[in-house]
This record gives sequence, C-alpha cells and structure tokens, in this order.
Amino acid sequence: MKPTLKLDFCSHEAAKLACRRWHYSKKIPVDKLVKVGVWEGDNFIGAIVFGDGLLGPTGTVYGGVDKFKIAEIVRIALRDHQHEVSKMISIAIKLLQKRYPGIELVVAFADQGEGHVGTIYQAANFTYCGQSEPGRMFKHKLTGRILHNRAVSANGRRSHFGKVRKVPRHDECEIIGGTRKHRYLLPLNGEMRIVAEKMAKPYPKRTANGVTGASDDMQSKDEKKKKRKNARDNEPTKPPNLKFPSNDLLV
Repeated sequence: MKPTLKLDFCSHEAAKLACRRWHYSKKIPVDKLVKVGVWEGDNFIGAIVFGDGLLGPTGTVYGGVDKFKIAEIVRIALRDHQHEVSKMISIAIKLLQKRYPGIELVVAFADQGEGHVGTIYQAANFTYCGQSEPGRMFKHKLTGRILHNRAVSANGRRSHFGKVRKVPRHDECEIIGGTRKHRYLLPLNGEMRIVAEKMAKPYPKRTANGVTGASDDMQSKDEKKKKRKNARDNEPTKPPNLKFPSNDLLV
C-alpha cells in the first residue's frame, strides 16, 4: 500500500536541500520562487519549484500572452518515490493557483542536454509546443561552475523584479554552447487552451537507444548511486525543518 501523498508550501531551505540532493543541477534558482514540498507519509521526498522564468524586455510571449500570467516549473527535485510525478505536478499547480489566482498558463522545459524528453509532462497532459532556441551556457573560468545565460552579464549585474544583483561577467567565463529544450504548456483556462492548441505538436518520443529522454525514473543504478553520493557530500550542517506544515492537501 502506498503511503499518503501530501503537498504544501515549504521553506526555501527545504526546497534548496531538495534541489541540492535530488536535482541534476544541484542548485536552486535565485529568482522569485514558489516552493511546494512533497511528502509521502511523514517523509519529505522533495520539492516542485515554480518561477516566472520568462525574463527579458518584452511584456508578452507566445503570440500576445502577458508573461506575468505565466509560471514556469523550474525544478522537480525528488528522491525515490511511490506516487506518480504527474499526480504531484497536478496538486502543486492547484496550490500555485490558490496562492496566485492570476496565473493562467504553466510552462515547463525538458532539457535534451540531460537526456530528458518530458515524459512526466506528457503524463500530466501538458501540450507539447516544439523546441526552444538553443540557450548559451557559460563556464566560469575561476570556479568551473556551469552557468545559464541569465546568470551572467556584460557588466556583472542583472536586474530582476526591480532588484539588482551581482553576477559573473562575460569576460570571466567561456561559452561552452547549449542545447535545445522541449517546451510544454499547460493552459489553466479556455483562452490559454486556444493559445496552446495553436502551437501543439506531437509528443516527442525516446529513441531506440534511450538517449533522447531517459527520464529520472529510468536512470541506471549507477546514476542513482552517484546522486546519493552527491547528496551526502552536500549534506547541510543544520538541516531545515522537513515536517509537513499542515493538513490542507492530503491525497
């Protein structure tokens, strides 16, 4: 019998721990975020993190949609679990809507560079809308950190939600290329459903050799052992409170 699945908003520290332990990037974004924790029984098994994700000067995307009505799933960081990820995503989006009723569209990306095809989004009935433009990736010369284009700038500063933060400069990094990502949309009302339908394409499939989209659930034992080792290496000295905060959503 499966343990009870529980989701609720969690602390930044809990979401950060989940990302460091169970997400391939080993880090949590620095943008404004909504963090939803996931529990099976009394055990904290990870987090689903939403962000605005859609930066840049333009105010609309996808043919005229107000970008401030869109949320992006920026992290799904989970340890071994018994419930379906698609079910967790569905409940997490309901929580997101409860806190931000103005959100009308959810976007998610599956990184081909990590071998992901978006199987979990297909299972959650997202609409597939093709591939993104290849994003530039940078490697910091001093630390060796791999950085997204949005995490560096020419002058070493970036503005987000009116706050200026310090970031590495372009001349402190080297370009290491980037990969295209599969784009998925989940409309939350009729108007957005029309937008998604206009962009809809057939779901991509994994290739015969499994390179294009080996999902997290299909990882080899060696890969999972490596993740567990990384988790131990990143163990915080003072772990956050991982108890379920309320009983609002029990499934």
